[in-house]
Amino acid sequence: MDINMFLDDEMGKDYFTWINDDEKEFLEHMLHKLLGTDDSNIKVLEQVGSDIYKKGINFSKLAIFLDLFSYKLTLEQKEQLRKNENKLAYGYLQQRLPKEIKTLKLGINNNTNFVGKSDLAIVDELLIWLETLVDSLFNDTKPPRIEHRINEFIDFVEQRAGLFFDDEEVKEDFLKTNKELYACAIEAVNFFERKQYFYFCIIYIEMIALFLKMATLLSGMFVEEELLSIYIDPITLLPNRFQLIKDIQLIQNVYVLIFNIKSFSRFNVSYGYDIGDAILKKVAKFLMKSDAIKSYRIYGDEFAILVENPQQAEEIYKKLNESINIVIEGEKYDILFYGAYDYFIPNSLESCEFALFKGNKRDIINSAEIKGLIANVKDEISLTQKLKEIMLQDNIVPYYQPIYLTDKKIDKVLKYEVLMRLRYGEKILEPADFMETLLKAPFYVEFTKSILIKSFKMFENSTMTFSVNFSLQDLNDKGVNILLETLCLKYPETASRLTIEILENEALQDFDQLNQFFKRYRKYDIKYALDDFGSGYSNFVQFANLDIDFLKIDGTIISNLLESDKMYKLLDSVLEFAKTFDLLSVAEFVSNQELFELLKDKVDMIQGYYIGKPEPYLFYEEE
Repeated sequence: MDINMFLDDEMGKDYFTWINDDEKEFLEHMLHKLLGTDDSNIKVLEQVGSDIYKKGINFSKLAIFLDLFSYKLTLEQKEQLRKNENKLAYGYLQQRLPKEIKTLKLGINNNTNFVGKSDLAIVDELLIWLETLVDSLFNDTKPPRIEHRINEFIDFVEQRAGLFFDDEEVKEDFLKTNKELYACAIEAVNFFERKQYFYFCIIYIEMIALFLKMATLLSGMFVEEELLSIYIDPITLLPNRFQLIKDIQLIQNVYVLIFNIKSFSRFNVSYGYDIGDAILKKVAKFLMKSDAIKSYRIYGDEFAILVENPQQAEEIYKKLNESINIVIEGEKYDILFYGAYDYFIPNSLESCEFALFKGNKRDIINSAEIKGLIANVKDEISLTQKLKEIMLQDNIVPYYQPIYLTDKKIDKVLKYEVLMRLRYGEKILEPADFMETLLKAPFYVEFTKSILIKSFKMFENSTMTFSVNFSLQDLNDKGVNILLETLCLKYPETASRLTIEILENEALQDFDQLNQFFKRYRKYDIKYALDDFGSGYSNFVQFANLDIDFLKIDGTIISNLLESDKMYKLLDSVLEFAKTFDLLSVAEFVSNQELFELLKDKVDMIQGYYIGKPEPYLFYEEE
């Protein structure tokens, strides 16, 4: 047999386009060795087989090549070829199997789609079987059998559930692949035992292809199970937020109640997460036994249930607050909740959570209240935009309310409080219309700056004293401080007539900070007043070390003086405090002559509609 002629002939037919010049030389060498008869040729053939793998020659292509080559041989040569090709295959297997099994094992066990050793059992056993087969190859021992695994794998598949295996075609393909895989494995063992390694290689290649297909199918199954676990809370085993969001598209004509556990974080911090988890599980157990259509743990201590109507939401909520408790270190603690319910539609989850946040953790908020809260937020957003427009157009208007000095030697208006008003179109907005929203706006301090500049301008050529309101936000703002210092340096005489007013409830937050601010501007002779003093009926001693000049008595006290003896006594206490610490007192909200007459001999200054309403000009001219 002319080997070169065979190669040239077959390559000329384009049967073996994969053979290049280097491989042609190697294959020529291989064929000479396969037709050799020397027993010492065994090791050489095994080495050639090893080189086939190293050169990356596909064994399936090689098998076709040898099959076509055998047609050109005599019967004696064919027999020699069959005898020697097993030795060739043996050397090939020695190279391929250990590396391939290692790669397969690493690839499968490092694949994050596979979950849990129990679910990997079927793949692991096949890998172990292959490893044992490799061991048999090198140690010439009996290869392992695998027939007993077929029925066990069928049971494994039949026990699976879920979307993946609900598809009968997928399940059938899975079982068919498994059957073919084990059939190949059994056939491979048979060839292996007979030391027909060449045929074993061909079957092995098919077996690996089926093995990888089954691994892919298993991966799909595990991925599905992993995805399904995304919708289940691992602690309570209730559906979670993701499932709730999905259900909005599926479940209609129901209500959703969302609720949180009061002081839940305190239990976690004080007693540990095990106690917290125990509370969550108790809540879940209660919900699963309740009349709710479906229950969820959204996250943290937040749960949700779907109910038929608002009445059912309130009934379950009431029972919930009466039913859950936990014993810690021998002491029983009742677990209480706060919640909100709404019709179950897109955005209802966000609406209820917003209501929980805005509701200050009070009991239960209904749909109507939620809509009211949301409407308020929409109004706030709209108002914030209006405020921004007002700021950009500088439609910030100072109004001036006169303050009367009760000193009989003076007995006239010598001071004004500068109050903020805003012009929007033809309308003038008062603080009640905008102040709550303005204080939350990121540009709030720009309004204070505008009032400061305009106040200094108004009183620059006057002998009148004047006061401007500051919040803690103003005190802490670098820009406000720079502006105030600049105005003080430029208009020192005007600055000496300025009083800065701070609300009592803000002063309570940080006395040291206030005193630092006061000290900074004392050098410009600025005065300080504590506004709405007595509004919280605070302990007066708290304010003893606050470096102020005036006490402005809370309007609630003044307004109720004529009807309430308690308020009258409270007024006396405030005035005694002011006298003790040498502070001047100012009575606000004096709206009629009777109050004026009652107070003019008690306080140092009077402010209110009886003296004069806030106006955009100075009502009382200087003499």
